[in-house]
Amino acid sequence: MNTPAMLYADKSGNIYDHSFLKMSVKSGGYEFLPYSGELIDLPENSRLYFIPDSRPSGYNEAKARFEAADGYAVSVFLPPGYLRLHTPSYIRTASTFLPLYAYTPAGWLNGKFMVPALKIDDDSRWNPALYDYSDNFRPRAEKYLERYPDNRLYKQLAKCALVYHCTAAKNVFYPRWECPIPTSPTCNSNCIGCISKQPAECCPAPQSRINFTPTPEEIAEVAINHAESTEHPIISFGQGCEGDPILCADVIAKAVKLIRKRFSELTINFNSNCSKPDNLAKLIDAGIDSIRVSLISVNESVYNAYYRPQNYTLSDVVKSIEIAEKSGIYISLNLLTYPGLTDRKSEAEKTGDFLGKHRISLIQMRNLNIDPKLLENRLKLPQDEILGLKNAMKLWKKKRKGLKFGYFNRLKSEF
Repeated sequence: MNTPAMLYADKSGNIYDHSFLKMSVKSGGYEFLPYSGELIDLPENSRLYFIPDSRPSGYNEAKARFEAADGYAVSVFLPPGYLRLHTPSYIRTASTFLPLYAYTPAGWLNGKFMVPALKIDDDSRWNPALYDYSDNFRPRAEKYLERYPDNRLYKQLAKCALVYHCTAAKNVFYPRWECPIPTSPTCNSNCIGCISKQPAECCPAPQSRINFTPTPEEIAEVAINHAESTEHPIISFGQGCEGDPILCADVIAKAVKLIRKRFSELTINFNSNCSKPDNLAKLIDAGIDSIRVSLISVNESVYNAYYRPQNYTLSDVVKSIEIAEKSGIYISLNLLTYPGLTDRKSEAEKTGDFLGKHRISLIQMRNLNIDPKLLENRLKLPQDEILGLKNAMKLWKKKRKGLKFGYFNRLKSEF
């Protein structure tokens, strides 16, 4: 397979393939040509865009070197369910930070866009084509607001669905599939790539954080309505429009007990940094079925550099996982994945050792939305061998028998 041509864009957003420079990619401080086995056709519903304040970099075969070209570097935002394998190769022309996107390289070969990516989950329920982003969706949300005028949680979810076009929030008003339940206006992490803090570390956050904690009754009303009107529903605490729900454990535990009085088999999932072991124990006792633990690394220095935890440590997170193990509930990791970090040899091996010690059933490989320069400057990692994400995943499967990879939460019947 030939190497794709490098792409570049003009200031109007028109995209061109370069006449002789080949597509190059970056990972862990290295610039190289993408491997043919990593390249796939651009997935449907991907979004192409150019990177501001940049010049694209590609490989000059005649001179056997990488070099910058005129124009802007081109990147892709992949749809849910796809994992990027590298980051784009480009030269920064300004010191400003980039918006919170998962920057993915792209090239042009045989009349098609190509990207180094892996389809990590076949769940088609999150296909953007299945969601209405037009004003035609508004009556669906307004119907719920009229029916439940005193429920503030419905108002928050309507805002997320109509203003931010959150697909999870839209599910509430279809109604179908997974129902998100934001609860916490505060967080005890101070992530450098936070998508809800105002302002974010690098740039304005893409959405406003919920500014209240709903009552147990408000939560239960939304959850019960969803369960009654949806086939194969999931209720999911911990969303992008909030802090961390572990700080609202008492409220959530009361809500879960109310929900359980009506639906014993409903899947209730809890997404969190899991920084408060005692709080997690309350939620398990109340009746949650699964947890998804947010991690970027099991290396404490890397974890601290990204999460900047306040009044907790990584050992508290590990203790929460141990409590969940003893209870027998389903455990998954929300692994914030970044090429050149997640698949560094030392990092991947430490993750493998962790998996060998703990009963993790699923790793949700989530592309980390962040400016590469911001992350790499903050972590200040020394150069190391890069295994590649595919090889890192193979290593982890050897350490944890039955380990699965994906992108989405699972129904109880799929545990």
